[in-house]
Amino acid sequence: MRKLLISVGGVFGAVLVLLAVCLYSLNTRSSFRDFAAETTHAPITTQEIVASVSAENLIVPQTTEKSDCISRKNAYLLMKIAMAEAEGEDTEGKALVMRVVLNRVKSREFPDTIKKVIYQERQFSPVSNGRFDRVEPDEDCRRAFDMIQNETWDKSRGALYFESKSKSTWHQDNLQFLFRHGNHYFYTDREEDSD
Repeated sequence: MRKLLISVGGVFGAVLVLLAVCLYSLNTRSSFRDFAAETTHAPITTQEIVASVSAENLIVPQTTEKSDCISRKNAYLLMKIAMAEAEGEDTEGKALVMRVVLNRVKSREFPDTIKKVIYQERQFSPVSNGRFDRVEPDEDCRRAFDMIQNETWDKSRGALYFESKSKSTWHQDNLQFLFRHGNHYFYTDREEDSD
């Protein structure tokens, strides 16, 4: 009976060691070989194994595209669309263009990623005419991006659309006008009449 308990304990200990190695590898993003090299001179104690196997080590954070954290690639796309659409506008005007994109990402009426919103067919004329691909963001676009990163700054009033005045009256005929900033007019969807 004693031999059976020792062998079961040995198997359980081996499983704990393997689990600790896996968790350590995941947490430090090092390979098993790196881990083995680090521990050949200092063996792991049972207390260290048990301490490393905790609920917080087993929880893997879930990320979504709707997250408020903006990746470098998405930041670059936002700055490019601001440069393409609002090069002649002030810093706030560029930030408002970026906010429209972010408002669309949050809306159920539009795609749910920054890239998909920007590349959605027939939405941003610089994407359609190739200007978006040719421009590079300037320092003012970077300042505008810093503005939208500040959670307390959002003067977009929920705008989902903007335009420079042209002969087309589609925006004013179909949308709710919100405000004007520089040469851009900002709009949102009209509320449905509930008669």
